[in-house]
Amino acid sequence: MSRLDKPKRRSNALAARNMACLGAVMCCLCSGGGTCPDLIGTPPLGVVTPGPSNSYGVVQDLDKPEVNSPPQKTDWAQPPPCIAESAFFKNSPKGFHWPDRGDELSLRVLEEYGAILVARGGVVAPPVVIFPDRDAVARWQSSLSTEQAELAGIPVRLQSAALQALMKAREEALQAHLAISPRGTDAAQRSYDETLELWRSRVDPGLLHWVDNRLLSAAEADRLRKLPPHEQASEILKLENHGLFFSKDFSKSILFSVAPPGASQHLSMLAFDVKEHSNPIVRSILEHHGWFQTVTSDLPHFTYLGANKHQLPSLGLKMVRERNRVYWIPDIACSPAVNP
Repeated sequence: MSRLDKPKRRSNALAARNMACLGAVMCCLCSGGGTCPDLIGTPPLGVVTPGPSNSYGVVQDLDKPEVNSPPQKTDWAQPPPCIAESAFFKNSPKGFHWPDRGDELSLRVLEEYGAILVARGGVVAPPVVIFPDRDAVARWQSSLSTEQAELAGIPVRLQSAALQALMKAREEALQAHLAISPRGTDAAQRSYDETLELWRSRVDPGLLHWVDNRLLSAAEADRLRKLPPHEQASEILKLENHGLFFSKDFSKSILFSVAPPGASQHLSMLAFDVKEHSNPIVRSILEHHGWFQTVTSDLPHFTYLGANKHQLPSLGLKMVRERNRVYWIPDIACSPAVNP
């Protein structure tokens, strides 16, 4: 069926839109404006343009439901009182660099991955939301107290207190005839380049997918591939605001799958991907030793917070449930204004 052979209900809707546009033109003419600049060059309603039709290179399709963009984020360089007075803000590391004005990417990462900032138990939280490059990551990692152990034949390096807590959790699991082992060779510490490689493993297939589905122009996809990591990540999240998702199955945000380069909790050596994550007893044992799930939908991922479950709200974290899992995320949302 061609795009011109659509049901009558769609034709009626388009007719209504045409009448609205005609009314706008008439208003401009009657007011002496002569022309309506916003309407000049507008493609015929209901026709998919052959190339990019907006600033993101997304090809508009009127047959698909519109995806509303999320509301604008708060300016975190000067947080409002509801944030500055929050437990999360007060428990963030001394000297921590909050996102600059307009840095939407860092704010989003803070919301999704920020629980690590209130980690206790003798560990060091990262000084920034996103490390800018491999040198910054390498310098910071070299300043930390770390230890390494071989688990199930895989070398695992973490901050010292985190590894010691993990070893105690493994001992408790062994007594229950259970195992806690790494999910892969990159289950613990990662380098900046490893986070970049993982990011590209989602972005590159996603760009191909949306170009093949004619919802992204080939030229725009090529431009995105060539962007520096931080800029590229920002643009990918803008595409997701329009419904073009970059998770493995293209159904949800890329942030539920991988972190932007320089933003992974694994860079801080306070994260561990657990092979046996589906066992609720294993999850309970890990919690008992300060390991919690803090990245919603990342099922194998655990974060060392160095506190017990009852302390987490006082540190500024809130509990959310999703598909029978418990996650602890930053409690930094301001309440909506209430009309008197």
